[in-house]
Amino acid sequence: MAFPIPAHLPRRATPQDVSSQILSKIDAATNKTLNAALASSWLSELDETITLTKARLHERVQKDLPIFRRQLAAAKDVQERFQTLSADVDTLSNSVSDPETGLIPSLVRTLTEHAQLAEQAADARVEHEALSHLLACRTSLNSLDNLVKDGKLSEAVVLCKEADTLFQATPKYLEEAHVMVNLKRKFRAAQARNDEQLSEAYSRCVVISQHEVEPCAYDLTIHASVQVRQTNATIQLPSVLTSLSSNSLSNHLTTVRRDLSSRFIDILSKQPVTIAVLSEVSKHSLSLNPATSNDENLVTRLENLSTFFNFLSSHLLSDLPASQAVPFIRSLCKSTTNSILDNLLLPSIPPSFDLLPPFLDLARQAVNFENSIVIELLGNDPSDRPLKTWVDGVSGHYERQRRMQILNRSREIIVTWEDSSDTFLVEVEVPPMAEPSVVPIQDDAWGFNDDESKRNQGIVDTSIEEVNVAQDEAWGFDDTMDSKPNPLVADTSKEEISPVKDDAWGFDDDVADVGTDETVDESGWGLDDNIPPEPELKPVSSNGIVEEAPLPKAINDVEQEPDPSEAWGWNENEDVLLTEDSAWDDPWAEPPGSSIPNPPADSRPPPAPSITSPKVASGLEKAVNKGKKKHLNGDSSIPTPVIVSLEPSASTPPLNEPSSNSSPYPSNGHPPSRSATKQVSKLNMRLLPKETYAASARSKLIMRLVEDVLAEGTHLASSSIFPTSLSVETPTAVGTTILLTAPAVLELHCALYPIKFSKTLRNPEAAMRYANDCAFLAREIERVQKSSTALVSDRLGECADCLKVLSESWYHDVITKEQETVVKTLTGGAQGFTYTGEQDRYDECESAMTQVLQEVRRFASRLKGILTKTRYYTAIGLLVEAVLDRTIRDVLALPDIPEVESHRLSELCHIFNALEGLFVEDTTQPSFVVAYVPSWLKFSYLTELLEASMADITYLFEEGALVDFQVDELVRLVRALFADTQLRTNTIMKLMGGHPAPPGQE
Repeated sequence: MAFPIPAHLPRRATPQDVSSQILSKIDAATNKTLNAALASSWLSELDETITLTKARLHERVQKDLPIFRRQLAAAKDVQERFQTLSADVDTLSNSVSDPETGLIPSLVRTLTEHAQLAEQAADARVEHEALSHLLACRTSLNSLDNLVKDGKLSEAVVLCKEADTLFQATPKYLEEAHVMVNLKRKFRAAQARNDEQLSEAYSRCVVISQHEVEPCAYDLTIHASVQVRQTNATIQLPSVLTSLSSNSLSNHLTTVRRDLSSRFIDILSKQPVTIAVLSEVSKHSLSLNPATSNDENLVTRLENLSTFFNFLSSHLLSDLPASQAVPFIRSLCKSTTNSILDNLLLPSIPPSFDLLPPFLDLARQAVNFENSIVIELLGNDPSDRPLKTWVDGVSGHYERQRRMQILNRSREIIVTWEDSSDTFLVEVEVPPMAEPSVVPIQDDAWGFNDDESKRNQGIVDTSIEEVNVAQDEAWGFDDTMDSKPNPLVADTSKEEISPVKDDAWGFDDDVADVGTDETVDESGWGLDDNIPPEPELKPVSSNGIVEEAPLPKAINDVEQEPDPSEAWGWNENEDVLLTEDSAWDDPWAEPPGSSIPNPPADSRPPPAPSITSPKVASGLEKAVNKGKKKHLNGDSSIPTPVIVSLEPSASTPPLNEPSSNSSPYPSNGHPPSRSATKQVSKLNMRLLPKETYAASARSKLIMRLVEDVLAEGTHLASSSIFPTSLSVETPTAVGTTILLTAPAVLELHCALYPIKFSKTLRNPEAAMRYANDCAFLAREIERVQKSSTALVSDRLGECADCLKVLSESWYHDVITKEQETVVKTLTGGAQGFTYTGEQDRYDECESAMTQVLQEVRRFASRLKGILTKTRYYTAIGLLVEAVLDRTIRDVLALPDIPEVESHRLSELCHIFNALEGLFVEDTTQPSFVVAYVPSWLKFSYLTELLEASMADITYLFEEGALVDFQVDELVRLVRALFADTQLRTNTIMKLMGGHPAPPGQE
C-alpha cells in the first residue's frame, strides 16, 4: 500500500506527452469509475495518438526526401564494407595462428630449440670455471699448510694474502657449495695457526717481567730473533712485526705501551731507581731496581728516562712498521710528558720560597729532556711541547699550588671544632671624644633657662670646636656625638689581644702600664683603670663633688671579684623583690645615697589647681622637676654615651661621669625635650678607658694565616727568582695569585663557617662570638691593608666591609630573635592587658611580665664578657626597648580602663622598673637607662598617668612633660581612663591643640 502523500506537499506537474497523460488517467481511475467504456476511451485515444505520430513522420520524410535517400544509401554501403572486412580478418588469423602452418607456432618451436642449446653451453662453461677455481684454491691451501709446518711464517703471511684474494674472488654459485665451504674453513684454520705462531714469536721477542723477590723491580728483554716452535726455522723481530696483522700488532703495541707507561715510565718519574742495561748478540735487557730516596737528586730521574728511551729506540722502535710507528711513538710521548708532569714536576712544587731554586733547575732539565728525547730522538711534533709550555708558566703553577695548600689549611682551621672557652680578649681603645662644658639644652620645652638659651643662640667662639647637637631624636642624648672622628684628636684606636681571664668585666681593675702591658687583666672593661702616663678625669659623685681616683692596688694584692648576682640581678628571689616593692610605692624615688637638691624657686612651675591629692601631685611634680634640674654650666648627671670604634652607630655607657655642680638626674629622670637648639660648648678632652670583647682563637689563627700569606706574596713579588726564560708574559704580576689568596681565606671563612656550624650559631653566645670574630678580622684587615698593593688593598677592603656587615648582621639578628621571643612571651601571656581587673587575668599578666623580666636578665647574663660594654648595653637596650614599646602600645590600645584596672596596670608596669638595674654600674651613681632605652621615660610617665587625675595630666601636659606622647595617644588614654564629662571634653580639646610651644618660639 502506497504511502499517502500529505495534502500540503506540492504536486508534480502534469506530464505533456500522451503516454504519461494516459498513464495518469489510468492511475486516477478507481474501482468505481473503472469500466469498459473508460478503457475503450483510453485505447481509442492511444490509437489516435499513434496515427497522428505516423502522419507526422511521413510528412517529415517527404519534406526532406533527397537527404533521406542519401543517408539510406550511405548506410547500405557501410554495411557491405563491414562484411568484406570481417572476411579478411578471419583469413589473416588463420594464417598466423594455425597450429601446423601458422607463423607463431613455428617461431616458438625454433626459439625453444635455441634456448636448450645455449643452456647446455653455459652449463659446460660454468662447470669448467668452477673446477678451475677449486683447483687453484686447493693448490694455494696445500702450499700454505706446507709453509706453516716448515715455520716459514713470513712467506706464509704473503701466501695468506694471495689465498685470501683468491677466496674473495669465488663465484657466487660456489660460495654455498660444500666443497668451497670446506676449503674456506681449512684456510681460516691455517691462517689462524700462522697468526698464533707470529704472536707467540712476538711474545718471546718482547718480554716485560716482574721480579718475584722485589715486586717493584721490572725487566724489559728484547730478542733480535727467536726460533719458531716445533720447527727448525728462525724468525727475526722485524719480520715478526711486519708479518703481524694490523689489528694484532695494534693490540700488542697497546699492551706494550700500557706496560711501558705503568711499569717503567711512571716508576722512573715517580721514585728513585737504579737502571741496568745488558746487551748480547741476539738479546738486549734493561732492569729497574728500587733505590733509597735519601738525598736523591730529582734530575737523576730524567737521566734514567733518557737511558730507557735510548734503549727502547735502538732495539724496538726502529723495527716498527711505518704505519704503526707514528701513532705508537706519539702516544708514548704523550704518556711520557704527562707522567713527568704528574709524577715529577707537580709533586715537586715546593711548599716554600726557599725550596724554589732546586725546583727551577729540575724544570730546566725537564725542558732539555723534552728537546733531546721527545723531539729529537722519538721524532715527536716540534710544535707539541707540553713540558716547555708548563715550565714557561712555572710561576703561576707555583702560586696556584700554594693557593690550594693555603686554602686547604684555612679550611682545616675553619671546620675544626673549637671549644667555646678557647677565646681571647680583644682590647679596644675607645677614641677620645669631646665632652662639652655645657650640655645642649632643649628649645625650652620645659620653660627654663630662656635667657641663657637666647644668649647662646648664634654665638660661636672661634677658639673652640662646634659640637654636633641632637638631630630629630627622642631626647637628644647623642647631641655631642658624631659618626666622624673628632678633628682635634688623633685616632689612636687599636686592639690588644690577651688571653681570657676569669672576669671579663672587672670594673675596679687597674692598669699599671698601658704602653708595655700586652695582656688584659681580669677587668675586661676597666672602668676605673689608672693610666699613669696620661691625665684621667675624676668621677663625679651624685652631689657634684669631684672624687679622688682610687690608689693603684699592690701587685700582690688579690682582687676581689664582684658578685655577678649583684650586677645582673640573679638574686632576684632575695633582694630584687624588695627593690621592686619599693619601686612600686614610688617609681620616681631616688636610689639610696643620692640626694636631690631643691630646684630654684623661680624655676618650679605653679601647682595645678585641680590637684587635690597631695600624694599624687607631689609624685608627678617631682617627676616633672627631675627633667628640669639643669646647672649653670649645663652639665647633667645623665651619662653621655660615647661611640666605640667597634660599633660606630651605637652609643656607649657612661665611662667617666661628667662633673656637675648640682644634683644629677634620678635613675629614671627626664632628659630635655625632643627639639634642641644647637649650642656651642667648650671641649673637655677625656681619656676613656679601654673596652674588651671576646673572640675565638680560630679568628687569631685565620688572621695569622692571612698575614703570613701577604708576607709570602710580597716577598715573592719582590724577588727575581723566576728568570725571563722560565716565565711567560701573563696578565698578572708574579706574586699576585698568592697575595689574592689572603682575601680568599677570609671569603672562605665568611662562606663556610656559618654553614658548618649553623646549629652552634643558634646559640646567642656563639652567634655574638662569631660577630666579634668578624669585627676583629675586619679591624686587623684594615690594619694590614695600609701596607698592601692597590689590587690586594681593594680586595682586602671589600673583605673588611663584608666582615663588618657580617658582624653587624649577626649582632642584630641575635637581638632581633631575642626581641621576637620576649615579645611573643609577653603578648601570649598578657593578651593585650585586657580584663586585668579579674584576678586570674591579673595573675596571667603578672606571670608573663615576670617571665619576660627573667628572660631579659638571662639574656644579659649570657652576653656578659662577650661584647664590649657599648655593644652590650646597646643590645640590652634594644631588647628592653622592644618589651616597653610593646607594653606601651598594648596599654594605649585599651578602649576602656576602669579604676581597678588602671591601678593594676600601674602595678604591672612597675614590674619592668627592675630592668633599670641592668644599666647600673655603681649604686652610688644614677643609671643610664635613658641613653639606651628611648621609651624608658615614656613608659615611666605612662605608669604614673594610669593613676593620675585629670588635673595631673593637664598640668604635666601644659608643662611640656608629656612630649614623648603623641597627641592622639594622650587623647585615647584620657578617654580610656575617665568618664565622659565636660571636664574630659575640655581636657581633650586642650590636648588636641598640640603640645605647648617652647617659650622661645611663642
